[in-house]
Amino acid sequence: MMKRFFFLLFATVSFGLFHSCRQDEHYFYLEGDIKGLDDSIVSLYGIFNDPDSIVELPVKQGKFSCSLPLDTITPLFLLLNDEKREYPIFADKGLHIQIKGDAANLDSVSIIGGVAQDEFTAFTRSINPLKSHFEVQQMADSFIVAHPHSIVSVYLIYRYFVNSSSPDRTQVESICKQLSGNMQDNPYISRLLSGMDTPGKRVGIQHLNIANLADTTGVIVKANSYKENIVVLSLWASWHPGSRIMQDSLQAQIKHFAKRPVKFINVSLDSDRNQWMDAIREDKLGGIHLCDFKGWNGAFVQTTGAVDLPKNFVLNQSGRILISDVWGKRLENFVDKQLTQLEEQQAKLKKRKKLS
Repeated sequence: MMKRFFFLLFATVSFGLFHSCRQDEHYFYLEGDIKGLDDSIVSLYGIFNDPDSIVELPVKQGKFSCSLPLDTITPLFLLLNDEKREYPIFADKGLHIQIKGDAANLDSVSIIGGVAQDEFTAFTRSINPLKSHFEVQQMADSFIVAHPHSIVSVYLIYRYFVNSSSPDRTQVESICKQLSGNMQDNPYISRLLSGMDTPGKRVGIQHLNIANLADTTGVIVKANSYKENIVVLSLWASWHPGSRIMQDSLQAQIKHFAKRPVKFINVSLDSDRNQWMDAIREDKLGGIHLCDFKGWNGAFVQTTGAVDLPKNFVLNQSGRILISDVWGKRLENFVDKQLTQLEEQQAKLKKRKKLS
């Protein structure tokens, strides 16, 4: 059903119907108006769907919109690409959702429309004063108990328990049992649980932002520095032999993609600058090397959820994690596929611009 859903959504956007859609009880309608948002694109995709199922919506003077046929409530992410900001949207047939805000203050963006959206907005406000992840988990658990029939409860399980730094399957299964029978049978629940059992695959969509890490010359990386590229992001350390071996194995891929929009970024967990630099020189490592010299305590490393080395992620141009822990020929084939899809998307965008 989801593949059919995204094909139909793409068709709706492709033919330019998103500005003047007929009102139909079987369609979901979305309208956005974010002041100051540059003419570019925003992305829409299913939270629990495959990473390839993504549709780009053009933005004109801060406005964007679309309509899509639905037969059941569907959790979506709206991504403001340049800002790497995700907004959960609970779409349903016959529902009209409005998004309003200002690009200068994206925390104030409001999403209005539907019971589920109102429930999520109320929950988000309730956790704003909380400081610890444990407190937020407790609040999410309380919401799930009070709303066993809500699709928002399924999203909170995904957001705060499955995608935590150390997900506990037993805990997740226990929380799922608090849902109503219909919600426990929801296919999204089985996807969450099966995703926890699949090595190298992230459940849902997550992002990593490498901003504020320093390179070998001491220059701090700025946000969106590599937004036009597929990024292969690897964690390693000079003191970890296994990760140095994997760094060496990446050199073949670095040469293979040398003339294509792919960046190999290597974040070290070293705490000693000289040891880090010596290892890069001794092993003749290519790619871009970054480090904050805080080891496992570094803010960026902690956001990755990594608990061991070596570790890697493949990110798209928006910093979205496509897959993790792939190496060698499997990595090369995966990145080749992403580049082919990117080239096809760019060709379609150019064609639409010529026709408009």
